[in-house]
Amino acid sequence: MRLTLGDLVDTDDGAVAPSGDPPYDVLFRAHAERLVRLAHLLGAGDPEDVVQEAFCRFMAVRPDRRIDNTTAYLNRIVVNEVRTQQRRKAVADRRPLHAVTAAPASEQVERDESVTDLFRALAQLAPRQREAIVLRYWLDLPLAGIATVMQVRVGTVKSLLSRGMARLAEDLEDHR
Repeated sequence: MRLTLGDLVDTDDGAVAPSGDPPYDVLFRAHAERLVRLAHLLGAGDPEDVVQEAFCRFMAVRPDRRIDNTTAYLNRIVVNEVRTQQRRKAVADRRPLHAVTAAPASEQVERDESVTDLFRALAQLAPRQREAIVLRYWLDLPLAGIATVMQVRVGTVKSLLSRGMARLAEDLEDHR
């Protein structure tokens, strides 16, 4: 679906948006903070960068087609961006390069010992287990919603959650 000048309407703040859709800045303000936390919990090295890239991808796709569930679509983009970032890092780690590293965003998030222990335990999980646990217990998505975001079957989600929670319980038991 291509937009024409007749499809556009003025918003209260002077921005122009497709009729019926909120402007991009409204969407960004409504979802950015939550998505940064999601990216951080999924293990992104730079969660803010992941969210910016997700919104760029969202804006590139949005004029061309109608998106029924914006929140789910943004969640999926963030999950995919974190996966892409982790794959790129794994490839880069295999090559001996003289890379400059910045302080991780996790230093800003450490609040107390129990939260730090939880973040450490989450970081020790396999990436797919961490994704499933964060989507289930942080975003409170149903199993079918997690399966959609992760692009797997519901049975796979159940398995990832079960194994991930068992591993978390084992790791956190050592810290009590």
